[in-house]
Amino acid sequence: MSSQLTVWGDPLGPFRSLFEELDRRRAESSVGAPWAPVADLIERPDEIVITAELPGVKDEDVNVHVDKGAVTISGERRLEEEVSDDHFRRIERSYGGFERRFPLPPGVDEAAVTAQVAYGVLRIVIPKPAQEGPRRVEISQGD
Repeated sequence: MSSQLTVWGDPLGPFRSLFEELDRRRAESSVGAPWAPVADLIERPDEIVITAELPGVKDEDVNVHVDKGAVTISGERRLEEEVSDDHFRRIERSYGGFERRFPLPPGVDEAAVTAQVAYGVLRIVIPKPAQEGPRRVEISQGD
């Protein structure tokens, strides 16, 4: 009895063009899809710090507003280079406007909120209000 080895080749070969077409459609559908920057919110004893990643967003296209008890980050990530269908290969990042809103704790001095951006990272510092609690009152001697 002779043993024969059958070589099947690439088992996904017949499906490869289907996978490529699905990848292309997914990439096309994400162009202009809404996006929002990811953010970290850190609470410290005297402040709250919001750090948001804004890759590909120009500093002048970022806005920070404090109003009605919330901090709102908004702006736009623009596609800087026109891509015609003839040269389309893959676009997976989303472009367009974005907005994130973070509620502030009661008593925050909205005028004291600061923001700075560097290397595509936005940092917002929100000073916490002074904690009101029991305090000792000194008693003075009367005349």
